[in-house]
Amino acid sequence: MDKLSKSKQMLLIILAWALYTSAYVGRYSYTANIEVIKNFYQITSDAQVGAIGSFFFFSYGIGQVVNGFLCKYYNVKYVLSIAVIVSAIVNFVLFLCIVPFEYIQYLWLVNGISQSFLWTSLLLTLSKNLDAKYIKISIVAMATTVSIGTLFAYGFSAIIGENFKYSFLFASIFMFVVGVLWFALFDKCTNRVANADAIEDEEELSKKSKGKKMDNSVVKLLILFAVIAIMVNFVKDGLMAWVPSVLIKSFDLPASVSKVLTIVLPICAVFGTTFIVALNKKIKDYSALAGITFLIASIFLGIVSLLFNTKLWLVVLIALGCTSMMMSAANNLVTNIIPLSLRDKANSGFLGGILDGFCYLGSALSTVGMGALNDYFSDWTPVFIILLVLSALIVVICFVSAIVNKLKYKKTLNQKVEG
Repeated sequence: MDKLSKSKQMLLIILAWALYTSAYVGRYSYTANIEVIKNFYQITSDAQVGAIGSFFFFSYGIGQVVNGFLCKYYNVKYVLSIAVIVSAIVNFVLFLCIVPFEYIQYLWLVNGISQSFLWTSLLLTLSKNLDAKYIKISIVAMATTVSIGTLFAYGFSAIIGENFKYSFLFASIFMFVVGVLWFALFDKCTNRVANADAIEDEEELSKKSKGKKMDNSVVKLLILFAVIAIMVNFVKDGLMAWVPSVLIKSFDLPASVSKVLTIVLPICAVFGTTFIVALNKKIKDYSALAGITFLIASIFLGIVSLLFNTKLWLVVLIALGCTSMMMSAANNLVTNIIPLSLRDKANSGFLGGILDGFCYLGSALSTVGMGALNDYFSDWTPVFIILLVLSALIVVICFVSAIVNKLKYKKTLNQKVEG
């Protein structure tokens, strides 16, 4: 495989960034407006409106796992263009407001399936076409797609207020334009023929894993981080979906104000990306990295739980923002840093698909689960206490794993010295 020029590698990163950022706008166009949509359709149950988000997350999560296995066979130029345009069409249909509420869940199911093609193929495309230097750049760039895409979705939603349907129009236009650009420019920034028959590069970039069993250490890491992934997105997407409702019900803030304040979460999430990348330079053990992010998140979840139903809503919002930042950091570690960093040991698309699939299992459980818990308790305080307990459990699991890893490393080192 001929080496790509610097400009081509940067163009590929920019295209991949734009594609996945637009996809996030197209998946959060619903959750960013969940309270307004609930009032528009006169729905009384939080669990019912949250279930629509779960339809997306379940289909997306399952699709991620399937596409993790199959992505190396895809014609990436065509498949990703079609996938993002299908998502654009779904959003455009919802902009028209011609679909009864009970059928929105099926459209969001289609949205989840179409978007599930994106991440695994993007990871594989980047890992095949970029040098080590640009892989590091892509890790940082792709990590920001989640927070910036979410910021676009919630920011635009705050601007338009009650006119929620224009969020779907914005997402539709954004995705359609990027989908066309991906199709038009793909061949100019890759030296891989985008054809199902052209998979020879797979052998070049994964000689160690091709035709062999996956390294035992990678399998163990995958199992551990599959569990961590569920909790990461349970908290991350639960906060994004329900914080407006939390601020309204627990602190009597107007809906318009709570939505504007919710933009704090994705802004904080951007800093989470920088935090985990900087921390990874000093700490190489992935379990320790995840443990640190959940430990900090647990502290702030404790603050939130203590201050509900007080007048200190600003302190609660800051604590929620810091929690969001840590979950963004952990999400970046799980879905981005680990798959791309281990590209010589396993297919990056496969690793990303499996881990992101478990992330979205957590997302699916969060939107309907947190809504159902609030319906049951009629108070958000017990819900956040449950989040605190689960987060603390992950801290214990991560640090135990990190200690075991360190002991194994010392044992191996001693054996080499003695040998």
